[in-house]
Amino acid sequence: MTRKHTIDVLTATASDLRNLLDSGEVSSVELGLVLNALISTASADRVLEEARMLDTERAQKGPGSKLRGIPIILKRHSNFDSSHDACLICITRDLICIPNFGLEIPAGSLALKGLNATEDAPIATLLREAGCIVIGKSNLSEWGNSKGFGVTSGWPAVGGQSRAETDFELTQSPYMKGGVDPEDTWMGHSTPAGSSSGSAVATAAGFAPLTIGSEADGSIVQPAIRAGAYSLKGTVGDVIMKGTQSGGAAFDSAGPIGKSAEDCADVMDILLPGGDFSSHLTKSWNGIRIAYLDYKTWQFPESVCEKTRAFDTQHELEMLEALKKVESLGAQVTYHASLMSLPEITEKYKTVTMGEIGSKLRYSHPSNPGNPDIIDPIPRHQLAFVISRFLRLFNNPQLRTLQDLVTFNKEHAAEELPPDQPSQEVLENALNDNMTDEEYHSGLAHLRQSVRHAVHLCLEESNADVIMASGETLLPSIAACAGYPIGSVPLGFSIFNGRPFGMEIMSRNGEEEKIFQVISAWEAMFPEARQPPPLLVNWATNL
Repeated sequence: MTRKHTIDVLTATASDLRNLLDSGEVSSVELGLVLNALISTASADRVLEEARMLDTERAQKGPGSKLRGIPIILKRHSNFDSSHDACLICITRDLICIPNFGLEIPAGSLALKGLNATEDAPIATLLREAGCIVIGKSNLSEWGNSKGFGVTSGWPAVGGQSRAETDFELTQSPYMKGGVDPEDTWMGHSTPAGSSSGSAVATAAGFAPLTIGSEADGSIVQPAIRAGAYSLKGTVGDVIMKGTQSGGAAFDSAGPIGKSAEDCADVMDILLPGGDFSSHLTKSWNGIRIAYLDYKTWQFPESVCEKTRAFDTQHELEMLEALKKVESLGAQVTYHASLMSLPEITEKYKTVTMGEIGSKLRYSHPSNPGNPDIIDPIPRHQLAFVISRFLRLFNNPQLRTLQDLVTFNKEHAAEELPPDQPSQEVLENALNDNMTDEEYHSGLAHLRQSVRHAVHLCLEESNADVIMASGETLLPSIAACAGYPIGSVPLGFSIFNGRPFGMEIMSRNGEEEKIFQVISAWEAMFPEARQPPPLLVNWATNL
């Protein structure tokens, strides 16, 4: 093949590649031939056969979907590995079943390695029907951070994080020299953050201009921010989560991590048909009204990520400078907006806590996150159902329940519960569930209604349409409990350690278009906010 173009995979977006395909300068087959970076990849024969079919359709019928002919990956192993060059265009998580795509779905767990699922998740089917070519899967935190307390973000037993003294490989940020500090907190400054870490790292490292993640509480937006990318978690209940580990969970939804507002909107147009989110990419601040949450008030507790003066001072200053610029371009910003925290909402409205009904408690008692007796006085109800429902999608009659999974992990403790990642307390605590279904559903409804009321009061008092906060805050917990969509934008790079930082944007139920208006205007205002990792800038793939 004669290579006529140079594609820098660290900067190329899906829309850049689509323009080349639309112009006829390259084909889907030519794009597919340079895809060789991930551990879990589809066979080259299958990928190229699909590419040839799409090239033929493009020639006969025209471009079709905006993502037609763009290679895509679902979330599994996308560990940063400097020995590979690649051009993977969209990645989804390893929690998404795709048996008819020729890929495993271990959810990072040895228990599912080698098993086959019985049906494809609608998320994957929608992407394939839009013409995306699924070629691989990215890494994640095992069981989507639903396994144990203190397990490092990005660590699964299958495809885990890299440390010299172990055989495991950990998802690492390509912006960080030296990788993850083994002494760091579970979402400390050296970690890639959140359970969609592999998807975000894959985008930043040039494996894919687009990836698909899923999130209960921060698992899309926070890894995206630490990868210098844009992202969006769709409204809970609107994106079909059947066929994923989180199918049926109270706080989970899916969405894109990408290098541009346009790419993210194109994905959401597929996942939420009829949304036409691309039409809201106005690149203008006129009419946008923002409620800004004070950084110090909403910042992560020390148990999640250590407060560091060099990072915090720069981060807060640049956020405030950005918001002043936003105002000068036509937006309205209310500073120090008043929004109740989850503990305040729980006390005022007498609700259950997120931890009492969720599978991924993080913040109910941030002063002591390692003590399950304090953190979760009422054992979580939904986890047994969610895990059992997911396990039933696989062809293993010996692995059907949460108890089966806990037992398997104990029997394979060397791999599943190694000395540096020994916890499965979240799974074990769920075995002691004493909450009835009626208590669960009524408690969830009351919590969601109460959090939504608190958000409404904040927006009303601030005369705002969206709430913005640092990507180092607890805003995703509010979005999770409310079931509201939340997105993220990049802002800068820390003088402390080089890692990217950014901001999150939350809107009300079904108002993703307001988030896209902000993302689009932000991208136009700060084109320099997204930059390729300095460690990788010389590793472009030529085409």
